[in-house]
Amino acid sequence: MTTALLTSQQPVAALALATDWASHGDEVTVVLLDSATNLLRPGHDAASDLEAARAAGVRVWAHAAAVGERAVDPGSGLVDLVDLDAVAALIGDPETRAQWW
Repeated sequence: MTTALLTSQQPVAALALATDWASHGDEVTVVLLDSATNLLRPGHDAASDLEAARAAGVRVWAHAAAVGERAVDPGSGLVDLVDLDAVAALIGDPETRAQWW
């Protein structure tokens, strides 16, 4: 079973929770929506949280339209850009537990 954590306002808390769960063997995807995508900006204070989550095996998605609206360059390769159809498919999958964070 996969856990999906969707966040628009608290990406650091969502990444910390996901990192903890992944370190205990859970499969976790964090979906960055709206202003949560700001953490992809170079030099953002939460860059180390994102790197730690990825190192723990957390899959991180960012809503492509939100990234584009903020003119953020997600060139780090730490996130996958997705559209809302992909997010809907993830949370609609019966094998996924979804939580809004």
